[in-house]
Order: sequence, then C-alpha cells, then structure tokens
Amino acid sequence: MLTGWFPKQMLVIGLISVFIIGSILTVLTNPDAFFSNGQFRPGLRIYDAGAIILGAIYTILPLLLARKFLAHPRMHRMLLLGFCIAGLIYTPLILFELRMSPQLNNMVYGFFPHSWLQHLRGDGYRPVVFMHHGLYLSIFLVVAVIATFGLARLNTGAARAKFLAAGCMLFVILVFSKSLGALVIAVLLVPLVLFLPMRLQLLAAAVIGLIALSYPIARGAHIVPVDWLLAQATAIDPERAASLGFRFHFEELLLQRVEERRLFGWGGYGRWMLTDQDTVADGEWIIVMGESGWIGYLSKFGLLGLPALLIWFRARRDGIGMESAFIALALTAGMIDLIPNSGMTPDKWLLAGALWGRLEMGRISDTEEQTSEAPPLRFGMRRPATQADPGQPAGPASIYTRQRKRVERRT
Repeated sequence: MLTGWFPKQMLVIGLISVFIIGSILTVLTNPDAFFSNGQFRPGLRIYDAGAIILGAIYTILPLLLARKFLAHPRMHRMLLLGFCIAGLIYTPLILFELRMSPQLNNMVYGFFPHSWLQHLRGDGYRPVVFMHHGLYLSIFLVVAVIATFGLARLNTGAARAKFLAAGCMLFVILVFSKSLGALVIAVLLVPLVLFLPMRLQLLAAAVIGLIALSYPIARGAHIVPVDWLLAQATAIDPERAASLGFRFHFEELLLQRVEERRLFGWGGYGRWMLTDQDTVADGEWIIVMGESGWIGYLSKFGLLGLPALLIWFRARRDGIGMESAFIALALTAGMIDLIPNSGMTPDKWLLAGALWGRLEMGRISDTEEQTSEAPPLRFGMRRPATQADPGQPAGPASIYTRQRKRVERRT
C-alpha cells in the first residue's frame, strides 16, 4: 500500500490540477446566456464552479483510492479476481433479463433507467441489470472476460481450467447480450490475453490507448476512415451501421461547435449542443470536449489513457508483471468503448488508478514481495516474527513462551 492519499508523480499531479483548474476556467469563460433550439441556456456562475469542482473530485476519487490500495501486483491479481466474481454474480441476472426482458430495475426500484426501445434487439432483449444502459453492462462484461482469461494465464492446473471455463461462459453471455461493439472489442483483445507474451500485451495496450487518446485529433483532421468503417458495419448488420453513421454525422457537427470555444468548452446545462436542431451525442469524448474543451479532454482522458502507455515504457525497469498487463488491456477496452459510447463509469478510473499506483511503486524488492505475500493480519492480533520479517514485533506465541520462562525462574 502506498503512503499518502495523493499521488507523488508530477504528471498525475499536473493532470489532476489541470482537470480542476480547467473546470473553473470553463465557468469563467461562459457567463453568457442564450437560447438554443428553442431552449434557454443559462450562463455559468461562481456557484457552478463549486459544483463542477465537487463533480471532478467525485470523478477521480476511485483513481485515488485504487492508486493507494490497489497498486501492488498482488492487489492487481485481487482486482482481476473481483471483476471475475462480479461477472459470475451478474450472470444469472443477465440470463433472467434475456428471457424475461430488462425488468429488474423496475421490479426493485420502480423505474427504467433509459429508453426501452434501445433495448429491443431482434426477437429478444438487451439486458441492463441495474446499470444505466445495456451498453454499460456489455463493456463491463468485456472487462470481466479479460480479467477471467487473465487469471487463467496466471494460474496452473485445476485453477487454470476453472478460470478458462468461467471465461468461456462469460464470453457466451456477452454474445447473448446483443452488443456488437462490445463483442468486437472482446474478439480483438481476448486472443491477446490468451496467447501473447507480456511485453507484446503491454505494447498492444499502449498502441490502443494512444489511438483512443488521439481519436479526436484524427477525427477533426478527417483521418478516420469513416466510409470504410460504415461499409464494414453494413456487411455485418445494416441496422447497426445506420446507428454508427448517425453518430458520425453528429460528431462532425459537434466538432464545429467545439471549435467556437476550443480551450475550455461551453460548460453544462446543454450549452454545447447544436443551436438549430436536436443534438444526439453518444461518444464520451465529444461530450467532454463540448463541456470542457481540449483542456478538459486532455486532462481527463490523459488520466485514463496514459498509464497504459507509460507502463509499457517502464515495464523492464520496474519489473512489471503479467497481471498489470491484463489490467492495462482491460482499461484500453474501456477506452475504446468511450469513442462511440458514453459511460465514464468508476471501474475505468479504478483500473487507471491501479496502474498509476504500480508506476509510482517502481521496482519491488524481493523482501517487499515476500512480506506482501504473508497471510493477512486478524483484528486484535499481531503477526509472529519470522526470518523474512525480522522487524515485526513478536506475536502471541513468543509472548507466551517468555511469560512461561519468567514463571519458571521465579519458582
């Protein structure tokens, strides 16, 4: 576990500072009110700066917690196991909604979190299971599949067979969830998890993370092969291709809107939406750029995407293990999903924080590794001193021995 609650790396400190300061500057540069597509858009006030700062702190809190508590390789394995268990727990709930329709949110909370029509797929349904949208659930399943197959690589014998079986089952559930984008991400990344050596896994995560980070630049420069992507999607599913073309159309229009206030964006209250027509924005990146501009995008997505890039550069120097490579691949899966979809969920910040913490730890000595592998302490007891842990105070057994010797000397 790292000391302190705030990162020590200057890059992380700089990105967090720019994220928060940029939020304040967004408020200061958007005092004007106007009408947009028949709706009144209020100007931003100092009060809004406080709300935005609290929102920024709330957003990066999982990153700070993961950086402190989930930095060690042993905790990376535990994080992978947590995603595996969570996916298995969700499996019966997903199967219920696949058969009975997405009803669990209505049954428990009394409302449906999104549009019902978006969760009708062919002659079946897209499950939601207490999340905001079925797409959120699908990308969560992708991370769970990567984590489970990663645990299969880290284990041997019967444990490996169990994790392989669990990973295959989760992959089948992902297929039944009827989310083409998430399935493509899984098909792309799962072979990397199962067959590539660690260095190539880290390289793939770095390349994918760099592509995700540079997508807005490529999109604005018209480098992205939009027509080719639409043709490929049409060959797979014409309905999904029409949805993708719809997103590309509004991305083009919104990029022109962002250029009007490119540095700090337009702020909240829907001020960044188009003024002459209803706006549909699905990608998280364009939403962040519309609200916070390039400063907000680079700081926010930099905190998410840069650790996957940096951990490849420092893999040899810091002795990065394969468990961290799986964390990086899981994070890049989430980064890919943020290009066509919104969904800045806390689990992505958790994965990024775990990698930032690992980078801050640097190379772990053999003594630290042995100490970290010791069994956890129980409340009210201290660990007995061992040869590998000479600095620890004596445990209950040695205290009892000394007390018995004192009694023998007195008698």
